[in-house]
Amino acid sequence: MPTSSAFKDFVLEQLESSTKRYVFSARKMFGEYCIYVKESHTPFDTRSKPLFLLCDEVLFVKQYVELASLLESTPKAPPFKGAKEWYIIDVDSPMLLQEVVETIAPLLPEPKARKSKTNNQTRI
Repeated sequence: MPTSSAFKDFVLEQLESSTKRYVFSARKMFGEYCIYVKESHTPFDTRSKPLFLLCDEVLFVKQYVELASLLESTPKAPPFKGAKEWYIIDVDSPMLLQEVVETIAPLLPEPKARKSKTNNQTRI
C-alpha cells in the first residue's frame, strides 16, 4: 500500500515540531517518499540531504552506527523489496525524532552536484 499524501504531511508536521534547527521536505519516489533535511539557517539555494524513507505508511532511517545505541530496541525491516533492513521510527515520539535528526543530519554528506543536461552535439 503506497504512502498517502496525508500521512506524508503528518510525518513532516511531526518532524517540524520536533526540532526548530532543521527544515524538512519530501519528494515522491516510486510511489513512496524520501524525506530531506537541511539546517534552517542555511541559504535558500542550499540543497537538502536525504534522511528518511516513507514507505507503506512507515518511517524508515538507515542503520547508521551512530544510531545503534539510541535505537537498539527499535524494530527493523526493509523499506522495499530487495533492500537491507532499516530502523522503523515511531512518528508519534517527538523526542525520538529529535534525537535521530540531531544525531544524523550533521553527519550526512553534501549532495553531489547535478550534471547539466545540455546537449554538446553541434547541428549542421
